[in-house]
Amino acid sequence: MNRTNTRYALATAAALALAAAAHAATTITIDSVTQRWPWNNKLDITYTVTGGQDVSGGLFRKIVFSTEIGGTTYTIDGVSDVGASANNGQHTVTWTAPDGVKSDNCTMSAAIYEADVPSGDDYMVIDLSTGAVTWEGLYATQAASNARYNTDAYKKDKLVLRKVPAGGPYQVGYSGTPNNSTPKTYTTDRDYYIGVFEITHYQYVKIGADTTYNPGYGNSTTRPIFPAHNVSWDDLRLSTTASTSAIPAVATSGTGTFLQRLNYITGNKFGFDLPTEVMFEIAQRAGSTSAYSWGDTPNADYVICSDNGNNIPADVGSRLPNAWGLYDMSGNMFDWCRDVWDGYDMNRRVDAFTPAYGNGNYRMGRGGCFKQDSTSDYFKASWRWNGTHDSRSVIGFRVSMIRE
Repeated sequence: MNRTNTRYALATAAALALAAAAHAATTITIDSVTQRWPWNNKLDITYTVTGGQDVSGGLFRKIVFSTEIGGTTYTIDGVSDVGASANNGQHTVTWTAPDGVKSDNCTMSAAIYEADVPSGDDYMVIDLSTGAVTWEGLYATQAASNARYNTDAYKKDKLVLRKVPAGGPYQVGYSGTPNNSTPKTYTTDRDYYIGVFEITHYQYVKIGADTTYNPGYGNSTTRPIFPAHNVSWDDLRLSTTASTSAIPAVATSGTGTFLQRLNYITGNKFGFDLPTEVMFEIAQRAGSTSAYSWGDTPNADYVICSDNGNNIPADVGSRLPNAWGLYDMSGNMFDWCRDVWDGYDMNRRVDAFTPAYGNGNYRMGRGGCFKQDSTSDYFKASWRWNGTHDSRSVIGFRVSMIRE
């Protein structure tokens, strides 16, 4: 998890063992705490759990760390601060300490408590009313997690993103598909997160507060959990921001684009943005190497299309998800990506997180649309399209975040 070189092991602390009701004794050992080098405020905490939470048995736990650095005591909540897993085994989490913390001497302990949901960092949940961010782990099955999040709460007042773990290799492209999409594999060096659903009308208006927003297919009152659409790339990222640059932060509440406002309410510390094409396809495939994310033949059970959608969009999450619990990756609305069009050769994408940056007015997108029938090439995992940066049509988007 620590991509940079580390210098100085800050601490190795003794284990703190606690007995949990109706559960075996749980032991948490702090193995090491390392500050990243060159010195910054990222501290990587490595710890080992034995007798941890039993997700299959419905026994959920959360961890709280306590550390003293320079005479100041800090409490690090595993759910709201770092996404610490209470599963058995060794784990590493990264704590963003206050600015200026530079120490080679600290003590750290950990305690474990009962929780209502599994602990971990498989999901990132944002409260769109307060900006509070929490982390949650997977249930015993992906289907159980799907059932938790495929509810109105996570399509309106909350926003949920799913982790795509660092590693791979992940295939992008498929032999024989259109657009000369030659297969290529990518290995990622960081976790990233991507929206379980496309952003909905309700979420767009709640965060965007765009009084001129006129989607065309329903609105936040009549069709609150239809995917937001009729928004341009410029509407989301600003026409003056290069695809390779971070979206400028705003310093005042209620100003800026949807993504600027989302970053603002969460403290301007996560860098929410559109996914790159490679990020999108890796998430869409969910480990598959077939023509479609679900196999090699069309299947309307996974897509909102003209065969089953009455030629209009549908509520997000209305069809089957992919293997990672992501919905509408191949249908409902087209989705904007961060890249600038520079040709259809995916081999020109040097890594998963660097968008293409051609000079043209066209921006890239992925996924099919409700207007196509289920046999359309647009629903194939490797299909790519482009539109001008100011286009507003049947194009929506989902949020992503690269975890540093």
